[in-house]
Amino acid sequence: MNSDQNDQRQVGTGRAESGISRWWRSLPNELVSVILDWGVVLAVVVLVVVIYVPKAIWAEEDRARDESRRRMAIIQATEDFYRTISDSYTTDGPFLFKLISQTHDSLVGDTTFIGEQIIYVDGSPYTVDIPEILLIQMDTTFTVSRTVRDTMLDTTYAVALWNEERSVEDTVYINGSRGVGMLLDTPAYLRTTDTSYGSHTELINDYAWFRYRLTEDLLKNPVSGLPYEIKLDSTGTMLTIAFPESDLNEQRRYLFFKFKALDHGEIVDSKPSWRSSE
Repeated sequence: MNSDQNDQRQVGTGRAESGISRWWRSLPNELVSVILDWGVVLAVVVLVVVIYVPKAIWAEEDRARDESRRRMAIIQATEDFYRTISDSYTTDGPFLFKLISQTHDSLVGDTTFIGEQIIYVDGSPYTVDIPEILLIQMDTTFTVSRTVRDTMLDTTYAVALWNEERSVEDTVYINGSRGVGMLLDTPAYLRTTDTSYGSHTELINDYAWFRYRLTEDLLKNPVSGLPYEIKLDSTGTMLTIAFPESDLNEQRRYLFFKFKALDHGEIVDSKPSWRSSE
């Protein structure tokens, strides 16, 4: 009986296959050609999507990771400045950015704004102690620097000096007026005999071309929009800046693919976790 059932199944399958074959053969040649052409196009599109879409998503994940780590590094640098002027850390991110921004703006407006000063944040006074070098440190931290080639003008002076040992007049060449000024008060200086001008190029770091403000979006993860976790240990001396875990860090792309912003690391006691893994 089992043999009869198998024979019946084979006969049924053969009938289905013959039916499909008959339908296919019944189609006009022009329609068959169109179907085959569109089939090839569809296969190529699927192949391109499978190859290139994941690469695009991986690149997007890398950009999100780099930006997230950049923001955590900015928070850490701002906390370091806060500790410099207040001798402590804070877990209040918005207040942190406001106080340091106000301090920077005050220094830009008045470079003598150093020592013990009062900074107002939202109308409330806060006493801080500002070191003299703080403005330079801030200007080179809250910026994206670039290396540029700059032309420097040179002024070379020929200076006559009296050589006491040999009892003769020597000629030395000094680059820049500062060097000549240092020789004017020495007993060996006689006169400046000649001045020549020239130029040379140098590679310098330009910190002024792109400075950024401490806006509150820098306190948040660029993917989920959630704020980074700023925590202190029980002693109040060890600061941790951590990536906020959330379901929002996974987002669907192009229906079938997923963008995943996985753990971007943390900064513990000024040490980024990703430095040890790279």
